[in-house]
Amino acid sequence: MRLTGSMRLAAVAVMLAAAVAACGGSSTTGGGGTVKKGGILRIGTVGEIDSLNPFVAIESQSTNAFVMEYPQLVQYGPPGITIQGDLATSWTSSKSGLVWTFHLHPHTLWSDGKPLTSADVAWTGNTILKYQSGPTATQAAALAGIEKFTAPNPSTVVITYTKPIGNVLAQLEQFFILPEHVWGKYTGGHGADLKTYLPQQHLPTVTGGPYVISQYQEHGTTVFKPNPHFYGPKSNAEAVTLTYYTNPTSMVADLEAGNLDFVDQVPFSAAKTLSGQSSLAVQVGSSDEVTNITFNSNPLKPKNRELLNPKVREALEYATPRAQIVNVVFNGFAKPWANLISEQSVSAGWVDPSVKPLPYDPSKANQILDSLGYKMGSGGIREVPATTGKFAQAAHPMSYQIMVPSTLDFDGNRQFLILQAAYKKIGVNLSELPGGDSSQAYSIETAPNGKYLNFDMATWDWAGYIDPNFMLSVLTKAQWNSWSDTGFDNPQYDAWYAEQSTMVNQKQRRQLVWKMERFIAAQRPYIQLVNEELVTAHDKQWTGFQPQLGAYCKCYYTAPHQG
Repeated sequence: MRLTGSMRLAAVAVMLAAAVAACGGSSTTGGGGTVKKGGILRIGTVGEIDSLNPFVAIESQSTNAFVMEYPQLVQYGPPGITIQGDLATSWTSSKSGLVWTFHLHPHTLWSDGKPLTSADVAWTGNTILKYQSGPTATQAAALAGIEKFTAPNPSTVVITYTKPIGNVLAQLEQFFILPEHVWGKYTGGHGADLKTYLPQQHLPTVTGGPYVISQYQEHGTTVFKPNPHFYGPKSNAEAVTLTYYTNPTSMVADLEAGNLDFVDQVPFSAAKTLSGQSSLAVQVGSSDEVTNITFNSNPLKPKNRELLNPKVREALEYATPRAQIVNVVFNGFAKPWANLISEQSVSAGWVDPSVKPLPYDPSKANQILDSLGYKMGSGGIREVPATTGKFAQAAHPMSYQIMVPSTLDFDGNRQFLILQAAYKKIGVNLSELPGGDSSQAYSIETAPNGKYLNFDMATWDWAGYIDPNFMLSVLTKAQWNSWSDTGFDNPQYDAWYAEQSTMVNQKQRRQLVWKMERFIAAQRPYIQLVNEELVTAHDKQWTGFQPQLGAYCKCYYTAPHQG
């Protein structure tokens, strides 16, 4: 029998009721007043935890789970979004900038009672560095420029860099520390076993963060139970449940019925309706999520190679009705956007203001395609002339499949229909290729075997960090078959990326980062569509939510409490 969201939540509530009754609720008084502890914080989401393995997972909901499970040397936290200590209580840098020393909370334990020491930090970091060209590539970008980790004593970690790095702390915020006594046995096959280990099959997970995961369901409910050995502020809730919904309408219905306490992304069509309900609080703020049209940019792709031409992509951008997408798909809770880096990085100075969306201008799009020799054919679809040479292809219509994953937090099918109708006006035919969930969609993009040869286009999104380094890294050749979803391969871009990551002078680094943003916008491996707004809602019986710190801070789960 397939369980509905409400039925799953009811089952989890019954399962946890005994634990809550045994522990009871309590109230504590701090600088912010009385905090009532206890209760199960029930969260609804349309984003899945695709894996509990940080070397495999690609979804932002998975990153949030890792923040809750694993120590980080530093994390983002309030007020605002600022770097602060996590496992590290303090840190210093040598005058050369090559040696960073972190002092850790002493006498800490993993959730299974084993000692959590600097040796775990050094093992995790050195393992990622050892296999960074392969199995650990997804985590290696955060450790760019590091030569080695050492652990001179149980509460001190020393990180040695090959060159001074200008964004050390922002990078290390993305570094999750794993228990060596659990993960150390999975380094066989030159590190390949690190990607095959499935923590979800060995529950409860062994963690050092505020929670252990005692139940995992990719398309159901995942249960976070407090880790009694956590070194930081404890969870105010007796447990946190995260329930994934394939149907956002059902999620909203459960929130209205009192079966959920918090929804981390309100369906855009329901935001205005929920804001009128007296029992609910709706919060709207800037988001780190940018939606896009993704192009296969691998220079070796064998078919439909006209899509490699930036001028063709420019024509498609002129034909893209961003304002209609904002109004219809996002119900006004988004803004037209053209930069790979999100609005959340504007205040930090990382977003080049000159990178702006092209205006919606189908006439201009038609002029470009006419100038390229793609004549209108039968049925109103343009024809691409036959080509010769290594990648010879017969004449063919400008007809392409665009993959639409099923796990988007917006109505991807509605957006597809808008794009299909808009591109038809310039003689380009789109058909929808169902992408399945995030893992299946990514497998389609990288097929076969990480070579990026079989797909043409996709529509998806990216949720990045405040510092631009990670988002810039996804377009490097080093991230093929890891974070890259485009197969983009440009040696000049890769050289710029390596250079910016070692620039200590932040003004100079900003100039190069902006140059890279302009380059990306001109090459168009993506057509960026909109920057979503973050719309969340919670039952007023709970308070203390900090929505913008999702996947940034352990306080995202630990701070909410009953009012």
